[in-house]
Amino acid sequence: MASGDDKFRKQVERLRDRLTKAGDDEGASAIAGLLAAGERSTSLQPSRVELSRAMVGEQLTPSTNPPFDKESGAPLAQIILEPVQASLPPVLTGELELAIGSVLREWTDYDRLRELGISPTHTALIFGAPGTGKTVTAMHIAAQLGLPVVLARLDGLMSSLLGTTARNIGTLFEFANRYKCVLLLDEFDALAKLRDDPQEVGEIKRVVNTLLQCLDVRGPLGLTIGVTNHPSLLDPAIWRRFEVKIEMPLPPATARERLICEFLAPMSIQESALHLLTWASDGASGADVRTMTHAIKRYFVLEKPADCDPHLDANDVLAALQRYHVTSANLDDRSRLATLREDPRVIARALLGNPQASFTQASVAQLLGRDQGTISRWMKEEPV
Repeated sequence: MASGDDKFRKQVERLRDRLTKAGDDEGASAIAGLLAAGERSTSLQPSRVELSRAMVGEQLTPSTNPPFDKESGAPLAQIILEPVQASLPPVLTGELELAIGSVLREWTDYDRLRELGISPTHTALIFGAPGTGKTVTAMHIAAQLGLPVVLARLDGLMSSLLGTTARNIGTLFEFANRYKCVLLLDEFDALAKLRDDPQEVGEIKRVVNTLLQCLDVRGPLGLTIGVTNHPSLLDPAIWRRFEVKIEMPLPPATARERLICEFLAPMSIQESALHLLTWASDGASGADVRTMTHAIKRYFVLEKPADCDPHLDANDVLAALQRYHVTSANLDDRSRLATLREDPRVIARALLGNPQASFTQASVAQLLGRDQGTISRWMKEEPV
């Protein structure tokens, strides 16, 4: 919501109004909270002066070279000076928006925290299923703090040579400790595995022990964010080193609607088409929604005249999703996308049988090219 996109904001406001009209006060309240969070996003960004008191180190510049492996010469990290330009702001649920906001506000209240003998959060672990926006959220945190990111590169850190991986980790942390930055450890489980894993040898114990020591030393010097798809693989001692642990869930319907509108821009979409796409993307991650909407854009370009208004109706979306399902084959596919390729009767029952969806017999009739009486008759029939 901090993007300032008026068109996107109006779509979100319409979603809030629809939820209110439908009697979903809880959903409408969550959307209202997100709108308010967007309005106050600039107030969450700590000033450079406040950060200069809370963090130590030199400034990273375009001429700063990343650390590298002494044997192979491979870089151990990528330096991202402007993380705000690296990705779009994440689409978060109301609870996650507040959780991230509280972490950021700790840095604005540095002096008050110091008076109580504590400091802002210096370690955060973000975990969840693939594609849920973990890395994007970490980049967003760095951007809000106005700090560059030192992104660890596993291909450079990991080595088959005995003792080299542990040494590379030490070199990476020494570099991050020298500068004012956010150290981002993506795919963190590759480094921080359980030390009693029977599939691993003694080297992983050395790596984890080094990582523990480095996290302890870096603690007061800067912010470190670990990102993982597999939190259960982490060594318990590593898990305890993180003050804040944030789980990124699969996006609920309201978040998927926001993602769809964001990814489809600059195209506009009919309200019933938006409902269909939101329904069809149930159980999808944010990355899945992006792939789906990009496929719909490609369908539009291939099937519509060049001078056609960039607007999607429900029939466009249904046809595009049916084609997308064919090119996204799954050996065990029980998704709603698969349902959209079934007999029209099956589709009608699926859309109207979901009390959380916003479909009516009239909208389903229009979608399937039938009259409302036919849809009503189908709903009274026993499923085959």
